[in-house]
Amino acid sequence: MFVMPVNAQTTAEFGYQLHPEKLLENTVGTLQIFVTSNEMMVPRSINDLKVISSDNSVIQVIDVQENNNGYTKNVQIKAIKPGIANIALAAPGFSSQEIALEVFNNNNHPTQILMKITPDDFPIDGPRFGYVTVELATTGGLPTIASEDITIHVETPNKDMINIRNQELLIEKGEYFAITEFDLINSGDAIIFASAENMKKISDFVHIRKPTEPLQVQLFVIPERYSSYSGGTGYAIVELLDGGGFPVKADEDIHMKLGVENPDVSVNTSNDFEEIQFSNKELIIKKGTYSAYTTFTPRPNLGDITTDSEQTFNMFISTNDYLTNGDSFTVLHDEMGALEGEGPSITTALPFLTTGEKEIIAVTYFETDIEISRQTGGSELGTSDRELVTVTVPVTAKQDYEINFASSESDTVNPINPIMKKGENVAIVFGDTGTVAPDESVAFYITDNEGVKTVTGNPVGPVKDDINLIVEPLVSMILAGSQFPAIAYLTESGGDAETTTDEGDTDEDGRIGVTPFIEDSVLTLSANDFVDTETEIIKKNQPYILLNLLTKEVGDTVLSFQTGQFEGSMAMTSHTTDPAEIHLSFAKNLLANTESLATIQLLDSVGNPVYAKEDVLIKIVSNDESALKIPDEVTIKKGEYFNTIKLESQNEGMVELALLSEDLPLSKYDINIVDVSPVISLDLLGSLSWNERIEAKLSVVIPEIETSLDGFNVEWTTDGGEVLQMEDMTNNDGIAVLNILANDKETVTVTATVSGNGLSSSTISKTAQILNMPISEAPVEQDFVINNSNIIYIIIPVAIGVALFVLKRTDRLQVITEKLNIGEKFEEIKEKISGIRNR
Repeated sequence: MFVMPVNAQTTAEFGYQLHPEKLLENTVGTLQIFVTSNEMMVPRSINDLKVISSDNSVIQVIDVQENNNGYTKNVQIKAIKPGIANIALAAPGFSSQEIALEVFNNNNHPTQILMKITPDDFPIDGPRFGYVTVELATTGGLPTIASEDITIHVETPNKDMINIRNQELLIEKGEYFAITEFDLINSGDAIIFASAENMKKISDFVHIRKPTEPLQVQLFVIPERYSSYSGGTGYAIVELLDGGGFPVKADEDIHMKLGVENPDVSVNTSNDFEEIQFSNKELIIKKGTYSAYTTFTPRPNLGDITTDSEQTFNMFISTNDYLTNGDSFTVLHDEMGALEGEGPSITTALPFLTTGEKEIIAVTYFETDIEISRQTGGSELGTSDRELVTVTVPVTAKQDYEINFASSESDTVNPINPIMKKGENVAIVFGDTGTVAPDESVAFYITDNEGVKTVTGNPVGPVKDDINLIVEPLVSMILAGSQFPAIAYLTESGGDAETTTDEGDTDEDGRIGVTPFIEDSVLTLSANDFVDTETEIIKKNQPYILLNLLTKEVGDTVLSFQTGQFEGSMAMTSHTTDPAEIHLSFAKNLLANTESLATIQLLDSVGNPVYAKEDVLIKIVSNDESALKIPDEVTIKKGEYFNTIKLESQNEGMVELALLSEDLPLSKYDINIVDVSPVISLDLLGSLSWNERIEAKLSVVIPEIETSLDGFNVEWTTDGGEVLQMEDMTNNDGIAVLNILANDKETVTVTATVSGNGLSSSTISKTAQILNMPISEAPVEQDFVINNSNIIYIIIPVAIGVALFVLKRTDRLQVITEKLNIGEKFEEIKEKISGIRNR
């Protein structure tokens, strides 16, 4: 009895290969169906195959045909329109299966809009505008030129965050993109929509980072000490700071008013009385800036209305929607005259942004310490108690003085030497800032009448070591053979772009992102045969540099750029709707000595099928012609997009096929040809007795594919016996049977050779010993002479015969034979007598 191998499949599985692999609408293709196991084609027939399409509006099943090899079904299908349809397969003995097939669109005209926002992430201190580019594309996503003028509408509902400069863009006939700019207004995530007639509306986001909260307006009062009798001027400077205490540019105009708290309000008898006089009490930090300032002086002879020797005043800020921090200063009321001199100078540094523009970096002022006699108690009889005290008082310049300022980091700031004018005691210090900050801090070196003094500055900006050069296209997809725009800019990467709050929330670093160029330089492109461009000149503090690049070829490349100390690269891919590559589709593993189909088709630059615009001749070269027989060349004719060829596998091995054609890149494919030997077993079944039927049962199993196979050719050879019936091909269970009659020799030898179905031939043989062979004696010829012995032999049989006759007539013969068990003996005697008669 035959037993199914342990590793045999009880249910077969479908394999398939679509020809061509990528179908265009309104074309016919072939879906090859076969049995598969371990990713190999199994040479086994498929009976009563049923094929159904889930969507006949996308793919229709036309016919199911059997290939010449007997184990491959060719399903003819028609692609109706773009989309995806499932093809259901079912057959007796197989697991049902669904295959998803896609139908591609065939058009080279614009059907959709693509949009790109550059940059799409802005820091709080970077450039305040960006670019929106819209372009035309085919259904397959390839860039394509406009056959007529096309208007694209660009809009945003987030008008409080961004402003689009031109909301109606025109892509002119023969072009494929248009560009506009947008301005930043406020922090947040703004969405931009683009739409055109008969095209789907699309959108994308731009992210504008916000500063660390809460924002606060900080007041700096410089200097801190004044005299009511000797005069003196001070600066009240306000800066907008973030939650970390660093300057941040305002998103809107911030209006504020300065005021001073009187330490002894009981003195005031009139609302018009002001102890401190401002040149301007109302200040505005304008949008895009972070500071404002004014000057003030204590009221002359302020000491006449108080008995205190000095008073501390608190200056405060009044504004809406922002936290405020005031400052204080002290006014001395000792009667003394004004001091004049050449110094010394005292400098207070202020935090400043490296904006690339002129910013306030410090305030310098003249003051000195002097000893005065100060009354300590009441006076009696014209005398009073007094003591010597040291006080700090302003010093006014007796002439104009230029105070020399120098910076340790010229890339960060170059101070502008302040002029201390005659009769003044304080001067504000400006500096031409760069666009980077040092790793640590900056030192200011100030030279006055006492020598050189050092003060630490407080710049805030990107660190040079964290800056990178970015170059990227302004369009989403690049059309080969045409010019396209690109943009170059610097960006700060930052070490810690995010921070975690006490509540566990993650806050982004608002200062990380695009930053202006830090120096005058030239942007150059390394030698490259893929594109052409001109050298571009960059100015310090320039936010972006725009490039016009001309692509020469279809494909991928990496462009290398350099400006000053920065290097950057741009990976780009140019596309075309023309044929851009050759694609070969074939079964993954082929069996030796079989025929199979392969399809060569043309694809565009994104892998979509495309028609040939002229005849395309393709050369096919194999590195092992002994293993695979192929045509030398094939032509895809104008108006077609594929051609199907026949592969004839001969020997086992890995074959490399090279496809070559003019103006198309080389395509190479590895085809694996597998030659496996079946494992066969042969059993001789039956009693193995002489003149009886013996059944020779052959079983075929292939462990590599874990299934029993039918359709193998079996060649039988026998030695001994007569062949009654013979099967020359294995059945569905991989079994073939031979029946033989053992009537010839003492042994029977059966030999079976199994071949076919692309597998190597195998031979098996088995010999059986025949049981119960007849004993044959050679006859002896001699004359028959009657003598006394012969007469006795003759008389005895006659007497026995007479006795048997009498017993039988008297019905006693059966009883005697049963008791004596001599019936069998009588039968043997009868056979011998019969034999003697025959002689």
